Amino acid sequence: AVGVNVQKLSMNREENGRKPFMQPLWLIGMAVIVVDAIGDFVFIGMAPQSMLAPLGSLSLGWNVILAPFFHREERVTRTTVLATAVIYVGSIISVLYAASSNPSYNLARIKELAGNPY
Repeated sequence: AVGVNVQKLSMNREENGRKPFMQPLWLIGMAVIVVDAIGDFVFIGMAPQSMLAPLGSLSLGWNVILAPFFHREERVTRTTVLATAVIYVGSIISVLYAASSNPSYNLARIKELAGNPY
């Protein structure tokens, strides 16, 4: 959420018509997004997908929280806060009741499951 907001801030401030990849602030936002994606890739290997998928929806909530700090014209309405709270509650419930097993498969087992998934 931070990277996207920094990029939007850069685009809103740009008055010279420069392309995004020529704007230092936009590049910083892109770097934050890349680092975030690398972190996501690492964490996918460390936790079950059933736990990580609901946590991904929290980025929407972070965007709602951070946008007014980066963009003074952005207004957060009561409805937006309520909707974000519902998303957070749903994510928390999903994570609390997510499957906790994280099986490890070797190549032979993967081939066996690919041939007969049941």
